[in-house]
Amino acid sequence: MKRRWCVVKRVAVVLAGLSLLYGAQAQAQIVAPGEAIERAGSGKINWTGGWIETTGLGAPPAKTPAGQARAMAQRAAHVVALRNLLEIVKGVRVDSATLVENYMVTSDVIKTQVSGFVKGAQITKTDFQTDGGVEVTVRMPLWGTDSLITAFMNEKSVKPQDIPAGPMSEEGFTGLVIDARGVGVKPAFFPVILDQTGMVLYGPDMVDRSIAEKEGLAGYQTLPKNAELSAVFGEGARVIRPVAVAAGVREGRRPLKIKGADKAGTLNANIMISSEDAKKIKGDVQMRVALKRSKVVIVTDPLIGGMEGRTPSGESLIAARAP
Repeated sequence: MKRRWCVVKRVAVVLAGLSLLYGAQAQAQIVAPGEAIERAGSGKINWTGGWIETTGLGAPPAKTPAGQARAMAQRAAHVVALRNLLEIVKGVRVDSATLVENYMVTSDVIKTQVSGFVKGAQITKTDFQTDGGVEVTVRMPLWGTDSLITAFMNEKSVKPQDIPAGPMSEEGFTGLVIDARGVGVKPAFFPVILDQTGMVLYGPDMVDRSIAEKEGLAGYQTLPKNAELSAVFGEGARVIRPVAVAAGVREGRRPLKIKGADKAGTLNANIMISSEDAKKIKGDVQMRVALKRSKVVIVTDPLIGGMEGRTPSGESLIAARAP
C-alpha cells in the first residue's frame, strides 16, 4: 500500500511539472508579438517580415493539347500575379505623405526601378488545379538585397552614418520601443518620430543607409491592447521567443519603452511622443548610436487599418496579461 502511494505521488509531481511547463509555454505564446500584416487587393504586405505577396490565376486555352495548355495557363497566371503585385506596390506608403505610386508618376527613374523589382519577384508557390487552371504566388522584398526600399533612398536623403564598431556598451539604452496601440499609426518605409513641438527625433536622415536598406527604418510588431510591453521587450520580458528571433532581437536587451501620444502626417505614418519621453531619447548618448542602427520597434494593435496580428506560428493572436 505504501509503495502504491509513493508511485501515485511521483506521478502527481510529474504531472504538476508538465502542467507548469506547458502552462508557461502557452503563456509565452499568448504574449508573443505578432506580425503586422496589411491586406491589399489579392495579396498582403507583411511589415514585420518585410515582403509583399500576391497570387494570379491562369486558365488553360480551349482546344489546346493538355501539356501545352497547362504551360500556357502557368505563364498567364504569372503575368496576372505580377500585375496584381504592381497594383499593391503602388499603394505602399513611402512616408506619411506619399505613396509609391506618387513617386512613379513624377520620376521615370523610380518608375523603372520599381517595375524592375516587381518583374524580378520570386515565384514561391504554383498550384495546378483539377480543371487545368494554375495559381501562381509571387513575393518581393520590402527591404534587403534588391528590394523596394532601395528605389527611395536617394529621394529621402538616407546616407552612410559614422557608427562606432563593436557591440553596444553595458550602459544606456540599446534601442527604442514605441507603444502606438490605440493611436492609429500605419506602417511606412520612412516613419518619423516627433515630439509635441514638432521637433524630429528620428527620421530617414538619421539612420545609416546600409542598415536601413537591409532592415528598414523600423520593425513593426503587433500586440493586444492589454499586453504589457515589459512582458515582451527588454530584460524583464517573460516571453520565450523563437530561437530565430532571439538570436537578433532588434531592440536589444535594454530598450527604452515609451508610449506614442498621437499619429501625424496625411497617411498617419508618423508618431508623436511626449516632451518628457523626447528628453529621455535626447539625454541618452548610446541612444544616438541605436537610432543610427535603426534599433526602433513600433508596436501597433492586432487589427488596425486593415492589418491583422499573427503569432510567429501563424495562429491568431490572443489577448492576455502577463502575470
